[in-house]
Amino acid sequence: MKNIITTILLTASVSLLHAQIDRTTAPKPGIAPQINIGTPASFTLDNGLKVFVVENHKLPKVSFQLTIDKDPVLENGTVGLADMMGDMLSAGTTTKTKAQIDEEIDFVGASVSTFSSGFYASSLTKHSDKVLGIAADILLNPAFPQEELDKKKKRAFSSLKSLATNADAIAGRVTSVLKYGKNHPYGEVQMRSDIENITIEACRKYYTTYFRPNISYLVIVGDITVEDAKKLTEKYLGSWEKAEVPEHKYDMPLAPKGVRVAFVNKPGAVQSVIKVIYPVDYKVGAPDAAAVSVMSSIFGGAFSSYLNANLREDKAYTYGARGGVRADNRVGSFNAGASVRNEVTDSSVTEFLFEMNHIINEKPSQADLDRIKNNMNGGFALSLENDQTIARFALNIERYGLPKDYYQTYLSRLQNVQFADVVAAAKKYIHPENCIILVVGNKDIAGTLTKFDSDGVIEFYDINGDVKVDKPAKELPSGLTAEKVLEDYFFAITGETSMKSVQKKYKKIKDITIAMEAEMQGMKMEMVTKQMAPNKSLVEWKMQGMTVQKQVFDGEKGGSSGMQGKKALEGEELEAMKNEAVMNKELKYESLGYSLKLESIEDVNGKDAYKVAITDAKGEISYDYFDIESRLKVYSTSTEKGPDGSVVETYAEFSDYKEVDGIMYPYSRVRNMGPQAIDLKVTSIKVNDKLKSSEFAWE
Repeated sequence: MKNIITTILLTASVSLLHAQIDRTTAPKPGIAPQINIGTPASFTLDNGLKVFVVENHKLPKVSFQLTIDKDPVLENGTVGLADMMGDMLSAGTTTKTKAQIDEEIDFVGASVSTFSSGFYASSLTKHSDKVLGIAADILLNPAFPQEELDKKKKRAFSSLKSLATNADAIAGRVTSVLKYGKNHPYGEVQMRSDIENITIEACRKYYTTYFRPNISYLVIVGDITVEDAKKLTEKYLGSWEKAEVPEHKYDMPLAPKGVRVAFVNKPGAVQSVIKVIYPVDYKVGAPDAAAVSVMSSIFGGAFSSYLNANLREDKAYTYGARGGVRADNRVGSFNAGASVRNEVTDSSVTEFLFEMNHIINEKPSQADLDRIKNNMNGGFALSLENDQTIARFALNIERYGLPKDYYQTYLSRLQNVQFADVVAAAKKYIHPENCIILVVGNKDIAGTLTKFDSDGVIEFYDINGDVKVDKPAKELPSGLTAEKVLEDYFFAITGETSMKSVQKKYKKIKDITIAMEAEMQGMKMEMVTKQMAPNKSLVEWKMQGMTVQKQVFDGEKGGSSGMQGKKALEGEELEAMKNEAVMNKELKYESLGYSLKLESIEDVNGKDAYKVAITDAKGEISYDYFDIESRLKVYSTSTEKGPDGSVVETYAEFSDYKEVDGIMYPYSRVRNMGPQAIDLKVTSIKVNDKLKSSEFAWE
């Protein structure tokens, strides 16, 4: 294998061997080498299970990948059933509980995971018999315990709730609806009612209907012989009963005629998520696949692509833009997207369409073509280091009816791609005149996008992909100010009727401790925040009882510590922490140099809320939203710079207010950690717990 990789890499960079190297141009691809990937051994059990074996005796490890090759299923009314059922497979069998299974797996240092289309298991060779036995027990004898389903549904409810605050998640959700339609399995979106409708009986019915050996493949990779593989599969999977499995056919979704602009309002968003999408008839192994791959990489797939070079490098509109054509044996698609600043949303859309026309109307330069081919050569070479790649190739050939030498001749097909092929692929699959432009962002910028729509009418959608009537902006009450909105908020949470009384009540608070819990990827996470007047703070995150990160500020200095090490904060970071540590900061905006502005009335989760812009002494703006009816703060958003220099949007949603010592606090707080939204539930709030200054010490 290493000799193959060496040959490919040397061939791809042959021009670098010249005496004088011209570093201003990419090396031209050489003649594609012959590749002998090798054909995995295969056999079929009497029940129809097809087995592929890739032997590799260098390391004493074996993996088992089972794939159920079923058609997509329209889950109308129970969207998410397949994924839930796949997760439930590992929740216990008719003879063992989930805890017992987990203990057995941990004891031999193995891993077993299940999903909607099979399982994956791996272990040391000496434990392969044991591990396949466990995986087979999970596959053939699932118990589907009710208590485990209840836990998973609770987690699903939480994830669904947090999705509403994540612009990328919203964009992905609505993209599916617009591209495929809700009557196609690819276009269904999960609602709360879908989760509620998922039952043990539904999981069991789905399992018995589709989990059959006669439509399945088992790929075994590692330190095992074909003879031993046969013995193991016959021993553990030979009894798996075959049955007829229903097939499903769906109409091919059609691309739009003309340009449709769709918009989803995300209150307070300071960035817009842009997606340019439409379905295409492009299947795995299509005759022009090599040309399409090269074209897609030049257009938007590579870091050096037209799209990224334009929007990131030249215009500085985004931290990254990508796009291209993706193959699927049922419905292929064109997808391009980026997150950009609000003020350049329309300009960014202009550049997306410009680059789509660019790849169609202008052949790439020789340097672009050579560079992309070299990159793809190298990527293919590196992929061959992984035996799972060889197994995947064999599986694809079988599933999609590809020629037996499809991957052996890949580099030759790639090398034969010429300018005309790239342009032909672009003309066939890139359609700027017939596409859907989806933007998720602040509706204030929606009007700037009208010029792109063929009929000049923007379609507004909610986060579920349902059409939403764009209502005229509501006028703010005459004379109402941001200061008055904030004052009403304090009256609502304290029960007082004057700011003097509010101030008096808050002055009695010397310290406060808030403990919260959340579930993240099936693991319990705890967060504790402590504040001590006037400006000491501590925030600690724990996972499985271990401190992941801790931030402290003692009033003058502070820093963070945790699994990534210890770091004292300085400069702007220290000033930001000092600012956040101020106790009851909302009552001190004026003395801290903040300015407030009441901007508009916005829809937050179906209810009207006042949007208040809060500008700090440095000019940084954040937004708070106050429900008009309850006067409570229900949402906030701001931006900060990520460690890579990109702009990161932070947000929080507040609900379930409860009274503690005469003041109302939100007991439910959805907030983001990067792209991940987490649903934090307050477990306790302690006021005046006599915290000590030593708890906030930083050394």
